[in-house]
Amino acid sequence: MQLEAAASIKKFKREAKASSKNYETIMKIKFLFSSIILILLQNFSYSQEKIEASFEASEGKIFIYYELKGDASAEYQVDIKLKRTSDPSFELVPAVMIGDVGKGKFAGGKRTIIWHLNSDEESKLQGEDFYFDVTAKKIEEGGGIPWWVFAGTAAVGGGVAAILLLKKSDSGGGTETPPNTTFPNPPARP
Repeated sequence: MQLEAAASIKKFKREAKASSKNYETIMKIKFLFSSIILILLQNFSYSQEKIEASFEASEGKIFIYYELKGDASAEYQVDIKLKRTSDPSFELVPAVMIGDVGKGKFAGGKRTIIWHLNSDEESKLQGEDFYFDVTAKKIEEGGGIPWWVFAGTAAVGGGVAAILLLKKSDSGGGTETPPNTTFPNPPARP
């Protein structure tokens, strides 16, 4: 009986050791995969510029002036928000704007945006500490997913598949015995 118990314990230790090796392999694969994903996503960050802006108000309109330095032939997405220095949570996106705002070729030269105020917006403009946050994002041509993302995904997938398949073949020639799901009988009492 004691020999059977010792054999069971050895078998349990062997299975636990194999299980921990599998766990380590899986964790290494997860780490590798996560690292590659982060490296690939790093290239998707778009450059965004903050631009100095000045403004003047007259008869229910606010004229906003800015100058975007960049490639004059490139398209940009220009967005604008009204903020307040005394209240960092205050943010107002103008409802009706015309001029050099939105998508277009706005680089080079002084640009103008005309904001037509409505009654709700006028009621929020009490005070003197306002400023405009003008941002411009360069719009990249082509769009879609670049070819190197597909190549990187295929390489990672192939590497993971190779590791998993080679790990199985190293454990016993490709044929595995199913694990014993029943526990042996306890040893007899003395």
